[in-house]
Amino acid sequence: MRAHNRTTLHFVCGIFIVAALACVFAVCFAGQAKTDNATDAKASTEKLDGNNKCYVCHPSLRTEELTTAHLDIAITCDECHGPSIEHMQDEMLMTEPDLLFGRTEVNKMCSNPTCHAPGGNRDAYGLQDHKDRAKAEAFYKQWLSRTRPNGRAITPDSVCTDCHGTHNLDKATKTQPEDAESADWVQLFNGQDLTGWQKSGSASWTVDNGRIIAAPGSEGQGGELMTKAEYQDYLLAVTFRTDQPIHAGIWLHNCESQPGPRIEILDGAELTAFTGSVFMPGKGRVLVNLRDDLLDRQGYNTISVRVEGGRIQVWLNGEEIGAVRTPGPAKGRIGLHLEKQQGGGAGQIQFREVLVQRLGQPQKNAAN
Repeated sequence: MRAHNRTTLHFVCGIFIVAALACVFAVCFAGQAKTDNATDAKASTEKLDGNNKCYVCHPSLRTEELTTAHLDIAITCDECHGPSIEHMQDEMLMTEPDLLFGRTEVNKMCSNPTCHAPGGNRDAYGLQDHKDRAKAEAFYKQWLSRTRPNGRAITPDSVCTDCHGTHNLDKATKTQPEDAESADWVQLFNGQDLTGWQKSGSASWTVDNGRIIAAPGSEGQGGELMTKAEYQDYLLAVTFRTDQPIHAGIWLHNCESQPGPRIEILDGAELTAFTGSVFMPGKGRVLVNLRDDLLDRQGYNTISVRVEGGRIQVWLNGEEIGAVRTPGPAKGRIGLHLEKQQGGGAGQIQFREVLVQRLGQPQKNAAN
């Protein structure tokens, strides 16, 4: 009888031990599964939000068609533009992403065999490659010779981004009143008209397809396009494209009583100084750029300037030209300049964007 009771007791204890172990394993596996699910969820979130680092400076990309459509299939900005670490760390917006694509490069980039591979022996993805060919052809017929809401005109030579998205940063993502003290970049050119600007001289200043076009007047006469507002200490970024030969510039502190310094835009033959030099009326060039290789004669260029406490620091396409201290007014208007073209030339210049960011107190320890 006692033996039977001991056997029963051992059996019951065994059941309890097995049950306890089962509970432990269940808890462990549940915890591991929870951890795995959390990890998967985190990975999924990171994958879907892979552009967050870009949205810090480019919030409009959160809803931009090309960006969101690619993100839906886990293609982030750096897939096309590279890691762009230096670009992300440059709060002055003077360092470009690792990879940028000009208009003539768009179709080739999109038609990469790993992305939108064209059919047959063709090099570029076309209407016949779209999933709904009839819809694509109807869309093209509807918009041919018209301008899309993204500001792009549809022509027989249109590229992918003329139809799809607004995947450019011509317009500022944030704006503030011109007289407001702000740490944000402000777009002085609205892309549509010359609101906030004032013309003078004989040159022609027009707006076409989101660009300010400056052309000489009769007999090659020049002129100015000035902001109505005045600025003291600021960062400035101007994106432009030239037709050679050209002599143009950017006024920094222009006043009616005393013109301030001017950043030169120069392209032509027999030059002794190049784009990015600083000209001071009555004194000549006070900072000379001797490098002719910094200007892109086929595409757009960006002049970046820091104006602070009488000190001017200049970059051209991300390369520093130098810094100089200049006399002159402490504040004034920002202006675009077109010099009289020698021999009555018809060289033009296009300005795509003019961005300014007001600064606070001057740097006391800035080097000359």
